[in-house]
Amino acid sequence: MRNLLKFIGLAFLTITLAFTNVDKKTIVIDVSHGGHDNGTTVHGFTEKEIALNIANKIKQLNKNSNIEIILTRDSDKFLSLNERAEKINTLKPDFVISLHANATDNIDQSGKEIFVSDKNIQKEKSGNLALELFYSFNDRNVEIKKADFYLLKNVEYPIALLELGYLTNENDREILTTEKGQSELAESILKVIK
Repeated sequence: MRNLLKFIGLAFLTITLAFTNVDKKTIVIDVSHGGHDNGTTVHGFTEKEIALNIANKIKQLNKNSNIEIILTRDSDKFLSLNERAEKINTLKPDFVISLHANATDNIDQSGKEIFVSDKNIQKEKSGNLALELFYSFNDRNVEIKKADFYLLKNVEYPIALLELGYLTNENDREILTTEKGQSELAESILKVIK
C-alpha cells in the first residue's frame, strides 16, 4: 500500500510539473543593415553578412526551449530603421541586442562598444543588459557608451546596440570573419540570453 501511495504521489507530481506554465522569454536579435545596405565594408567583408552569421549562430546554439530568439532579418533583406523598430515593438520582447561591426581610420583601434540611450523608456533595464553583455566577453576591451541611435530611442523594450569589433583592425577582423571567432562571439552573447 505504501508503494502504491508513493507511485500515485510521484505520478501526480509528474503530471503537475508537466502542465506547469514556465515563463517563456522572447529575445530579439536585431541584424543590422541588409540588402542594398552593406554597412561597413573592409577587404570584401561586409557588416551585414557578419551580423547575420553571428545572429544565426546565436539562434542555432540556443538549446533552451523556454527562450525564443527572433531575428529582425534571417536573409539578405533590407529593413529601414523604422520598420525594424516597429517589428521589434510588435514582438514585445524581454530585451533586444542589435549587432554591428565597427570601422575607423585608426587601424590600431580595437574592441567592443555597447551603446544604450537615456531616451529609451526602459533605460534602467537597458543599462543592466549592457552590463551583462560587458561581463559576458572574455576580453576586457569593452566599453559601455551612451548614444541616441534611432533604435535605442524608438524601441520600447530594453535594448543595447553592440559593436562587435573593428573590421579595420586586423585582430578584430580575424575574430569577426572566421568561424571560430564568430562562434565565440555568439557563445558570449548567448550567456546573456540564458
